[in-house]
Amino acid sequence: MYYRGMEPTLPPLDSLRTFEAAARHLSFTRAAEELHVTQSAVSHRIKALEGHLGVPLFRRLNRTLLLTDAGQAYQSAVRRALDDLTRATRALVDLETSGVLTISVLPSFAAKWLVPRMESFQARHPDIALRIAASEALADFTRDGVDVAIRLGLGSWPGLAIDPLREEWVTPVCAPALTEGEGGVRTPSDLQRHTLLHDDHTLAREHMGLAEASYAGWRDWLEAAGVEDIDASRGPRFSHTYMALQAAIDGRGVALGQGLLAADDLMHGRLVEPFDLRLPAGFGYYLVCPEAAATRPKVVAFRDWLRAEIGAEDVAKLGNPG
Repeated sequence: MYYRGMEPTLPPLDSLRTFEAAARHLSFTRAAEELHVTQSAVSHRIKALEGHLGVPLFRRLNRTLLLTDAGQAYQSAVRRALDDLTRATRALVDLETSGVLTISVLPSFAAKWLVPRMESFQARHPDIALRIAASEALADFTRDGVDVAIRLGLGSWPGLAIDPLREEWVTPVCAPALTEGEGGVRTPSDLQRHTLLHDDHTLAREHMGLAEASYAGWRDWLEAAGVEDIDASRGPRFSHTYMALQAAIDGRGVALGQGLLAADDLMHGRLVEPFDLRLPAGFGYYLVCPEAAATRPKVVAFRDWLRAEIGAEDVAKLGNPG
């Protein structure tokens, strides 16, 4: 019971829902049926609510149940409050299961892999709109409004939920025309006569969590192929992998392509692998997000789709070259 000047405490939500149902039906029996509880439970909750408020809410006349003046005024306020709670809860649930999902990715992954596959995700999840934020910088999840990020590296980002997606490999790729005719690329030593295209991963080191990049480059691949007389540093350099791949598609030289980023170009014949030698890249792709966001329905939907899409490509496209 309250006294003037005291700060009231809110009654339990169950009591308010029970009161609203009983007031609407003017029947404890029908309120019990609606709430799937016993009539005695309804009676007990109403009695507890009246005791909590210190005000009678119902008048019981023989077999008739009526609201007191205080009960009528309280019913209106409780109904509005419960309606507001219902709308707010529905809006929150809708926000978690639909709306915009912002994804931070490196520009090359966005251009060569994610954007071409957005339609597949939208077909499966039409209520979720993907927003692609392509950047070399690591996303600040609290400041940038980013929900999840796809990063490449060694999988070490403290304080985040981390899901491995795929270990990467690299191999030389070029336009089909460069493998044809006299002087075509047929053996690793033939690279001596062709331009080597480089993608400069310096800007990606922050993503990889490395002070110095330790991924495989041209020097590593040539060494693995047993070629010693080629200057691995010669040739133009590009700030993004997709630029080096486009230069290779245009016949400007041979790029050391990442399997995931070159997948579509290899599948559609824009690029070919002239050699049967794939070298582990020394890094992988990971989906990361704040730990508290890892179970959000939108994040789970995207993670499940991403894993399935990459897994399917590993089987269908990224198997043995040839």
